[in-house]
Amino acid sequence: MNKDQVQFLVSGILFGFLVGYIIAYAVHEPKVVQQAAPVPAAGNMGMGQSVPQAGGSPAGDSGGGAGGGSERMMAQVFQEIGALKAALEKDPKDIPALLRLANMYHDARKFEEAVQYYKRALEVRPKDVDARTDMGICLYEMGMADDAIAQFRTSLSYDPKHWQTWLNLGIVALSSKNDTRTATEAFGKVEELNPGFKDLPMLKDALKKASAGPGRQAS
Repeated sequence: MNKDQVQFLVSGILFGFLVGYIIAYAVHEPKVVQQAAPVPAAGNMGMGQSVPQAGGSPAGDSGGGAGGGSERMMAQVFQEIGALKAALEKDPKDIPALLRLANMYHDARKFEEAVQYYKRALEVRPKDVDARTDMGICLYEMGMADDAIAQFRTSLSYDPKHWQTWLNLGIVALSSKNDTRTATEAFGKVEELNPGFKDLPMLKDALKKASAGPGRQAS
């Protein structure tokens, strides 16, 4: 597994001057999902953005249009789900299986299910900042911004140089709470740790506009 790869999700956030995006950190395989939701965090090993959205399981109705290829993809998804769950029956602490399932549910926007698998993984490996940050993104998508921020801060207590966590902390603090102080600190850390990050000017501009707007939060 390659923990050095990064994936970004760029999506619109409805917040005053902040017409921006939320960036999700991925541990294994990078991808961009063009929808307003974070991306799976700890195990995108093959299915990528082709995992369909569904009702009760990560893979649902393909919606047609892909013909036999779509059906084959669906069969592969269900086969993988079955294999992962079988692995967990044998070893409930199988970290790769837990994170892969978490990411598949995340891709399918089944955030509650994803959180459950992230939690199980973190019970075994509590200092996994990648998984914890990705769980925070799920919580944000569930409307639980305070819980998301708490998870980001826990991640940073383990690894204060994890710039992707600083990035998500700043975006969530600004977009959900108009907390310009936290966002200023967080984006400053991003600039310090990853000065070449290409979207930094956009974030700083959004922060500047939010800071100049009415009703900003000082803390």
